[in-house]
Amino acid sequence: MKHLSGLLILLFFVVQPFTVTNTEAKNHDGSLILDRVFSYINTLADKDSTSVNVYVRYTITVDKRNPTLLVIPTMYAVARGNKEYVGETYSTIKLKNGKATEPQLHVSVGTIPHHRKAMSVINSFQVPALYKPTMIGNNLLSPFNRINKKFYKYKVTHLTENRSEILFLPKLHNTQMISGTAIIDNSTGRIISIYFSGEHDMINFRIRAVMGSEGLKSLVPRTCDIEASFKFLGNKITTSHHAIATAPVMQADTVTDSHDRALMDRLRPEPLPRKEVSIYNRFDSIRSISDTTRSSEDRKKDVLWDVIGDNLVNRIKGNFGTSDRGSFRISPILNPLYLGYSNSKGVTYKMKVRGSYVFSSNSDISLYLKAGYSFKQHQLYFKLPLTYTFNKRRNGYMVAEIGNGNRITNSSIVDRIKHESLSDIDWDKMNLDYFKDFYVKFITNYDLSSKFSIQPGMMFHRRSAVDRKGFELAGKPTTYQSFSPTLQMQIRPWGWTGVYFTADYERGIKGIGQSVMNYERFEFDASWMKKYHSIRSLSLRAGFGFYTAKDKDSYFLDYTNFCDENIPGGWNDDWTGEFQILNSNWYNASEYYVRTNATYEAPMMLISHLPLIGRTIETERFYINTLFVNHLHPYIEYGYGFTNRLFSMGVFAATRNNKFDGIGCRFGFELFKDW
Repeated sequence: MKHLSGLLILLFFVVQPFTVTNTEAKNHDGSLILDRVFSYINTLADKDSTSVNVYVRYTITVDKRNPTLLVIPTMYAVARGNKEYVGETYSTIKLKNGKATEPQLHVSVGTIPHHRKAMSVINSFQVPALYKPTMIGNNLLSPFNRINKKFYKYKVTHLTENRSEILFLPKLHNTQMISGTAIIDNSTGRIISIYFSGEHDMINFRIRAVMGSEGLKSLVPRTCDIEASFKFLGNKITTSHHAIATAPVMQADTVTDSHDRALMDRLRPEPLPRKEVSIYNRFDSIRSISDTTRSSEDRKKDVLWDVIGDNLVNRIKGNFGTSDRGSFRISPILNPLYLGYSNSKGVTYKMKVRGSYVFSSNSDISLYLKAGYSFKQHQLYFKLPLTYTFNKRRNGYMVAEIGNGNRITNSSIVDRIKHESLSDIDWDKMNLDYFKDFYVKFITNYDLSSKFSIQPGMMFHRRSAVDRKGFELAGKPTTYQSFSPTLQMQIRPWGWTGVYFTADYERGIKGIGQSVMNYERFEFDASWMKKYHSIRSLSLRAGFGFYTAKDKDSYFLDYTNFCDENIPGGWNDDWTGEFQILNSNWYNASEYYVRTNATYEAPMMLISHLPLIGRTIETERFYINTLFVNHLHPYIEYGYGFTNRLFSMGVFAATRNNKFDGIGCRFGFELFKDW
């Protein structure tokens, strides 16, 4: 018995090290498999590019709807009429650097009236970039990219000798995160299949995909099934998509956006399910009956609804010209989602119109109208540049632009009127300080090398008094015009990814045309923006400017790099690098300025950690802006901003000469920005 006890004790100490080693080996295997997933994209021999043909079948069901559905982009087509729709598309997608490019649509058929598209944002879900830092555009942090590992929890389960399952869950619930499971090839780290769910741009989705098996095609799904729902102001829409990336090759791949149902019948890689067939049959029968029984009055109502109504509340876009070389895009004419707010402008309604025509791979022409109406100032702002690009390789382009700037102030004109006039008129009761500004600009840009650009140009300003009566009483002109050649030089010592330095020179010449101003202006600026992984970025800017050779008739101080943005944009326009609550009069009140701006942006920084509301926050920003001008030594703005699926908002506090100067905010709708 004594010998048996000793033998058992000896056996325990002999076996124990092997048991511990085996447990450690299992944990090590899980980490090793995860590491292979992170490294898989780098192991592909063919990293150049390839293309796949994709067939997509989808259904849209309108569960609930009300009139607010009309103002949602792409949803106008399903805001009335039927409640069930079916559609099919056949397109070619190119893969480059591990991401899918914009698909080239060949055939599109379905039951949505006039072949319109609804909830087309779902198309980007069909080819998620699983191995990149972000999966859909610049959104959704992928759990299969090493730099996002800190945001997720993983559990690796061995299924067979060749396969494992990875369960991934976010450490913090947020709309930038997903959760789900993936089946992995143990030897390579390739994702064989995946199921995940999440939320993006007002859409809750569930995606199940089987990935390709080799080369670049293993980076995109071979089959992909999407179940998604959209809820907004009492509307509820559900949709299902079934995509197959092994669709047959078209014999005539030059076909573009055809609506030939017979052609789709030949391309369809598998039979339609019973539900889709019934929706098609119902649509065909209703259309055949309506064509024979509907009155001309009913047809006129449909034209009014489809043509006029659609164009008022939805984006308008299309192509024209030979081989669709021309394109245009018009923002909705009447849509409350295009409202914005800032302290200086109050509520602003914005509108954009774009058009372009491509002459060759190296040249094109484009026209861009950006306009906004300030309800607080009762003023319409606009700028309209026409750009001709003659050498894309050298960034060679010419711009002719007209527009109107912010109302500019100048007390020196009022002072001069007071001193020169012998009248007993009380000039102080008149609003003589403010002038409207209309300008015409011509510039040409050319990159002499990857590190140096030159941009000569000409600028014409016509500034007219807002209150003309006082000037007329004093016998003074109500308009003041200027003409000035300009020159900008830009130096990029580290290329476009590093700091770039800009020098601007403008010389007002008196006597050309009706110009009455003689001045000289210099501005110097340095800018740098560094994009980090996981949707983080740091933006830095510093600059100064001053006037020289200014005579007594040079009334207006108007800088290029230090000005008030007269058409406030959204989160991605110009929230960085500008002052948010600075009174607009300070932009034209000093013969010099010195400024610095810093902005840091990242997801899940501050309020993202709060319960309930935190999960909807997409990205957050911190701002600090400083300014030195006459009588401001210094002016400092501190700010915090965030954006979510509904709106973007920034709150700012300012100090003036080391004393508190007030609080302001900026607001803009961000709804349906990718729709």
